[in-house]
Amino acid sequence: MNPGRPATPAIRLPAQGQPTTAFAQPLRELSQYLADLHDALKRLVALAAEKLGALRTANTAVLRDCAVRENELVKQVLCGEQQRDAVLARLAQSLPGCPPKPVRLTELIEHLPEPLAGPLRARSVGLREMATELQRKNRLVEAVARNLQAHIRGVFAEVAKAAQESLVYGARGQHEVGSTRCCMDAIG
Repeated sequence: MNPGRPATPAIRLPAQGQPTTAFAQPLRELSQYLADLHDALKRLVALAAEKLGALRTANTAVLRDCAVRENELVKQVLCGEQQRDAVLARLAQSLPGCPPKPVRLTELIEHLPEPLAGPLRARSVGLREMATELQRKNRLVEAVARNLQAHIRGVFAEVAKAAQESLVYGARGQHEVGSTRCCMDAIG
């Protein structure tokens, strides 16, 4: 027991630790939502890896395809979030001592007895790990894209500079216009 936290009232369960019918359906819905979210996050992580590969090979068709699929997955996650919040609210209303405000999954788990809290806690940990991996991969994609963009800007700046005529000193020490540059070496 945590000394800084008030005691959580116990939830009465029928024999053999089964949830009451008031909890059974929302718990199944929440568990299914968490499984779907984990799957979506896993697919987003795979997409981030695919984007990195496409950036390495400068494959714009794959990048466009990744963007479309990523958009659909993000929409799916956002729509599911509303469902999750509704299920969490229903469960929180059914639990004695659970705060009336919108409740987070971790807060709900704290108010559930162990036979019910264990699987939700495990899913929560898995989701947190998957979200951390997704953030790491997205930061890497962002860094690669930013560096690639800076490189391309540099190349275009050199191309633009090459088209300008250079000013040089002539034989009598005065400024003369030199010949226009017509080639540029670029390594990239």
